[in-house]
Amino acid sequence: MPEIHTVFVQTEAPKGNFQGRVIEGKYIVEGDQVTLTNRRGDPVRDAEGKTYMQKLNAGDNPKQIAGLMTKKFAKARRGNSAPVAGFESQINYPKLKY
Repeated sequence: MPEIHTVFVQTEAPKGNFQGRVIEGKYIVEGDQVTLTNRRGDPVRDAEGKTYMQKLNAGDNPKQIAGLMTKKFAKARRGNSAPVAGFESQINYPKLKY
């Protein structure tokens, strides 16, 4: 079984007191192909059953390719029911001063 690698991808940049947001992806490299997997090494599938694989060209960095596929998979997984940007997390109100 090929080694399972981990990639972390930034989905939101830090701003002010917000520390930003990242997602974790897992992938394997077999020959000249990168496959997005779960923690057990099984290929992930979106709602339509699509797997996320890409053939590597000369000079490609597997980790960068896996990062791009992780973003695509996360977007596909959220689908049309994704929350509107800015409304998916806790609201941090400033302290009131009287």
